[in-house]
Order: sequence, then structure tokens, then C-alpha cells
Amino acid sequence: MTSSLDSSLLLFSPDDEVLEQVKVDIGFQNLSQDWDSYMDPVEHPLKEHQLSELEPAPAEAKEEPTPPAQKQVSVQPVANSVPVLDGWPGVHQFQVTVRRRPEQAGRQLPYVYSADGAKLYTDMMVAVPFSFTYSGVADPSALRIRALPIYRESHHIQTPVRRCAIHREPQDPSNDTGHMMHVVRADHHHASYHVEQERCSVTVPLEAPEPGTDHYQVLFKFACMNTCVGGINRRRLMLVLTLEERASGRTLGRQAVEVKVCRCPHRDWRADEKRKGSEQAQPKADDPAMYRYLVEARESLLRYRRSVLAEQAPPAPLSRQDTAPVKPEYR
Repeated sequence: MTSSLDSSLLLFSPDDEVLEQVKVDIGFQNLSQDWDSYMDPVEHPLKEHQLSELEPAPAEAKEEPTPPAQKQVSVQPVANSVPVLDGWPGVHQFQVTVRRRPEQAGRQLPYVYSADGAKLYTDMMVAVPFSFTYSGVADPSALRIRALPIYRESHHIQTPVRRCAIHREPQDPSNDTGHMMHVVRADHHHASYHVEQERCSVTVPLEAPEPGTDHYQVLFKFACMNTCVGGINRRRLMLVLTLEERASGRTLGRQAVEVKVCRCPHRDWRADEKRKGSEQAQPKADDPAMYRYLVEARESLLRYRRSVLAEQAPPAPLSRQDTAPVKPEYR
């Protein structure tokens, strides 16, 4: 008979022949008792050790690191580096004009507006009434108007419009309300001044027209001269007026007005009108047939001139040739 130690060790052997031999040795082969029910309460002293080696230890639950909180980045629309000067009324038929105020007796207005060229001539720090018309706006308070000064020439259009050093001085009377860097000012209680990418602009909320009128009026002033050295410096100045959404800044309409800030607006206006009239009075040879006719007429005149000069020219004098003196011969 197998020893008890050997039998206890063999109980955990998976070999069926060994198990049958154990039954014979302990006289259990003829009993009707179920072998499994007999062996169920028996626990081997090395059971825990064997199971711990055979069965892998349960994996410890790892705490996953909490991802860092992501910052909410507000995406702003990218501004075009080259400003647009083309007029665009948009869906609301946005239009801009300058109204003429009644002139006082014996005095001219300090500004002149040429509707044909959409050009304003004004003195410095004069309140000029700009009128805005629009249609199809359900809630005017959701929109605003932006006034942005821009240079007209293509080689200066990307240069921000700045004031000259003299008018930027705090002692200058034009700086009594601040905003020393802004060329354009708005006489409005809710005007807001902005500086974006070194460009200065001013915005005013859109309002419904007053009863009995069909336009909304805003007073704008210009705090620097076109001739100021270190500022505008004789460059052509444009005022771009856009209709925008207050929440998103999306442009809904655009108009542009050329502005010349000078000491004598009427004198400069008359000079430009005179120059414009002289240019329009000059004949234009845009027609190809007219151009060919003028060329042929010129060639005919040149041929006639050459023929007349040839007939009137006196005969050419005979040229005199000097001869060497004859020396007498001596015999």
C-alpha cells in the first residue's frame, strides 16, 4: 500500500490510472459511495500554494489618469490683410451719402461733398453728417456701423492710417476727449473705438430712422490733415463704412467715401472740378477709324510741307574750288 504522504500527493495528479490504484490500495473500489463526494471535503495542505502558482494573480485595477481639461479657444474670423474698397450694398441695400446742412447767411459750410466722385472736402474737427439707408432689418440693435480710414493707393493700402506727431500731443485741442491715435471720431454717446492690427476704427450702433425720415444719421469728425507730415502725408484717404453684425462681426454691406481734410475745402473742391472739366473737354480718339484718319491726315500734311519747302528752296550755289598758283618756269 502506498504511504499516506504519497497518496495525499497523488490525489492532485490528473492521471486516471494513478487514481484507480489509490482506490485499490485503500479498499474503496467496491464501495457504492461516490468517489467525488468522498474527496470533496479533502483539502490538500499545498492547495493554496499550488493554486497560487498555477492561477495568475488578479490584475490590480489601474487608475487611469484624468485627461487635462481642454481650453475653450474662441475662433475668430481671419481678417483680410488687404482691405476692400469696392462698394457692396448687400442684402440690406446699405447706402451712404453726406447731407448738406442749410448754409448760414454770408457763410459757407466748412465741408463740401461731391456726389459724382463720392469725395468729401472738409476742415479738421468739423462734424460732418453721414446718412445711412438700409432695408429689411428686423432688429437694428443687432447691427452696427464701422468707420475705418484706409489709404487708396495700392502701395499704401496696407499701411495703417496714423495721426501726425503734432496732433497726437495731449495739449492739442482735438484730444480733449482722448483717443489720440484715432483719425476718425464719432459724435455718438455709444461710440466704441477699436485698434486691430494697428488699424484704428470706430463703431456706432445701428438705429432706426427718426420719424418722418428714411435715413439714419451719424456725425463724424477727422482729427488730422491730409498734408500733415508724419501722418497722412498727402496720401489719398478713404473712409470705408461697413454694416456689421455686432455678435460675430460679419460684414453685411460696404461703401467707401474719399476724404480730403484741408483748410479751404471749397477752394480745393473748385480746383478739382476745374481740372476734371478740362480733362473731359479734351477730345478722345478711342475709335480706331478716327485714329487711322488722324494718322493719314498727319502724313498728308508732312508730304505737302516737304513739297512746298522743296519748291521754295533757292538753287544751291556753285562751289568754288581753289587752285594752286602756277609757278613760272625759269630757263
